[in-house]
Amino acid sequence: MRDNKLQLPTPVLHYPHWRVHFRPDEYKEDLIPSLSKCFEIIERTKLSLRGWDYPHLDKRDTNRERGNNWVSSWSDFMGHFEYWRFYQSGQFLHLFSVREATEVDFKEKLKSEIKSHRIMTDGQIDWEEVPGFLSIINFIYNITEIYEFAARLCQSQIYTGTLNIQIDIRGIKGFVLTAPWERSWHSYYAASQDTLTNLQKIDTEKLIAASKDVSLSTILWFFERFGWMSPSEDVIRQDQDDLIKGRF
Repeated sequence: MRDNKLQLPTPVLHYPHWRVHFRPDEYKEDLIPSLSKCFEIIERTKLSLRGWDYPHLDKRDTNRERGNNWVSSWSDFMGHFEYWRFYQSGQFLHLFSVREATEVDFKEKLKSEIKSHRIMTDGQIDWEEVPGFLSIINFIYNITEIYEFAARLCQSQIYTGTLNIQIDIRGIKGFVLTAPWERSWHSYYAASQDTLTNLQKIDTEKLIAASKDVSLSTILWFFERFGWMSPSEDVIRQDQDDLIKGRF
């Protein structure tokens, strides 16, 4: 499933973006019996935790599509670009833009916040030359949502046994992690690679029972790749709880 072969109705691939891919360990072409059932499953299992569904299922039929064995939906709204496909085999592919890069106000807010911290580096940083910023809060929320959605699909018996979950974040070389101004933040953590890829093979029963724990391990994996080697797991768990319970 190569993204460059997809003819997308939204320019998500032109920007830094997330790529999420769910794939059952055992392939069954007609795991889901119909295209209408595919849409019904997404409608039933999507998350609505912070004002924008994960994944977003557009209500307009003009922003939906049906292929030979898949359905899709997309959005292009105020700098948010998103596209997903859900196959009758159970494969789910989701592409969505890095909001911090495509929403100008968000980028400027993060730049202002990181400049308010006393960042410890060997030399002066020209923040105007930094290609982009990534909010640690939004990062935590994104990955938590991905695994919670996967867990809901497992609860619906779409996936059983082992599920492969691959999460990529692409086009981010030089992007710097940022924290809200009210949090202590002193170090410079930047991506040295343009693409970071995490692939996990997960038992579906474990995912149902402990999706937040599984997502936490993935969050820590990504943060290490930015050079943040020892973030507080307790603080991240609190951020996850705030998202799930709507306290943000």
